[in-house]
Amino acid sequence: MWQQADYGPFDETHNDKEKIKSGSAVPCRICELAFKRLRLTLRYCWDCERGFCEGEHGNFTKKNGEKGPQRARCVRCGPGPD
Repeated sequence: MWQQADYGPFDETHNDKEKIKSGSAVPCRICELAFKRLRLTLRYCWDCERGFCEGEHGNFTKKNGEKGPQRARCVRCGPGPD
């Protein structure tokens, strides 16, 4: 899994969501920008489609009564409307 990691910068034409779905880990974009550190992840934000560290820089959310898979949201995109 980590052998296929993509260490490149965020690319809007081939975003982190696509890279993760194809099996490549990506850097947490918040760690990369704010702390200049490399921390690989397999989580991406539902809104901005950037990689993030689960628990520290984002988490999974569900609206009240919503069924199906949970959506992940990073701290940059916020908790969102209920």
